[in-house]
This record gives sequence, structure tokens and C-alpha cells, in this order.
Amino acid sequence: MNAMDLTPMITGFTLVEGTCPEHGKSETYLHPRVGAREWYCRACREVVQKAQDEAKWRAERSETLHRIACIPHRYRGQRFQATTPAMKGVRGTVKAFRDAIANGPAWAVLVLMGNVGTGKTLLASELAESLIEGLSMSVRYCTAKQMIAEIQAAYSAEGKSEEMEVLRFVQYGLLILDEIDAKPDRENANLLLTEVINRRYNAEMPVVVITNQPFDNLAKFVGDRVDDRLHENAFVCSFDWPSFRRQA
Repeated sequence: MNAMDLTPMITGFTLVEGTCPEHGKSETYLHPRVGAREWYCRACREVVQKAQDEAKWRAERSETLHRIACIPHRYRGQRFQATTPAMKGVRGTVKAFRDAIANGPAWAVLVLMGNVGTGKTLLASELAESLIEGLSMSVRYCTAKQMIAEIQAAYSAEGKSEEMEVLRFVQYGLLILDEIDAKPDRENANLLLTEVINRRYNAEMPVVVITNQPFDNLAKFVGDRVDDRLHENAFVCSFDWPSFRRQA
């Protein structure tokens, strides 16, 4: 780049002209202590500044999204190791589900079913982190029991209401409900679960459900209305291998 001093236009600064290989000639105000040799293209600087601002925004949003996602600490930053054809098939189904919800709101259900210790929550957590980092999508992980308890806690909390809490669980970009077959069978638990799932269904907001029960047996635990919606556009994964915790 070449540069030459022009008539000072701002007190203490000099208007310097230079040539950028990409944007051609342009002018920049520089302080005399900087000197003409430090000339920079304002268009290039704006591109760099915009990239820095976006990176800062993404970092801050990622931190916020990770905080509200409530991913179990044990599984943060961990990956599901697919070492068999069956495990690779499950990973492929999860990827297909991710692709289905990546381009905007869409009703889809990812069902992770199998015995305890087979990696269901681990893979769901990995999916959640990939959506947060890759798409800046809001995600919430909780058990069905925990979700219902949070909604019911609004009954005695000042400034909160059942409607507000239900709406909160509807608005997450993805809701992961672990142990959906182990929700409390008392008070209005069934009604609350039905309300959240039905509203997410109508708003085309996807869900992940994790269960130890066979998929076709879920109606006993979640009711017919929820079960019917969970069967529409469902990506079903069967974790039919022994618990990793019992392996030597």
C-alpha cells in the first residue's frame, strides 16, 4: 500500500489516503503518532470488526445457552463412541433428526430407548451441545419429573404462573425429556405433560424423549394423546446393547 498526507480535517488527526488491493483507494483518519505508514483500509477494518463483534456475540450466546440447557455435568464435552454397526446406526439416525430440525421449526421426535447405562443421555447431551455450538439453538434438558416439578412450583411462587412455566418449556428450540416413562403419577402431572407436548406439536417445536420402555409401550406411561403425537415423524433409536457401566 502507498499513502500520502492530505489536509488535516479533524483536530489532532490527519486524513491519509491509501490503496487497498481489494477495495481500491480510500481515506482514513490517523493520529499523528500513528503515522501514514500504519494506514489501513476502512472497508477491511469494518469487515474485521463485524467478524469480531459476531464472534463475541456467539461466545456470549453460547455461554448463555449452555447455562439454560442444564446438560448434566457428567456428559458435557463428551462424545458417544459408536464402536458397533448398531451404535453407528443410532448415530446416523440422530444425525438425520438433527438435519430435519436444523433449518427452522419442524415437528420431529427423536426417541432414544433402551436399558440403563447404554448411552442414551450421553448421546442426547452431545446432540444438545452440537445444536448450541453449531446453530445457536436454545435447548433444555430435564427429566419429565423435573419439568413437571418446575411448573408446579409456580403455584406458590410470587410473580410466576402455571401458564408462564408451560410457555417456557414450549419456547425452547429443542426440549429433551429424559425418563419420560418415570414422571410422577399424581395431581395434574399427566395434564401438564400433555399440555407441553401438545403446544410444542402445534408450534412445530421438536422434542427428544428418552425412555427405558419399548416405544410401543409408552402410552401406558404418557397417555394416548402424548403417545399419538410422539409417533408422528419419529426418529426411533434402540440402544439394545449391554450397559457401558458394567463393562470391564
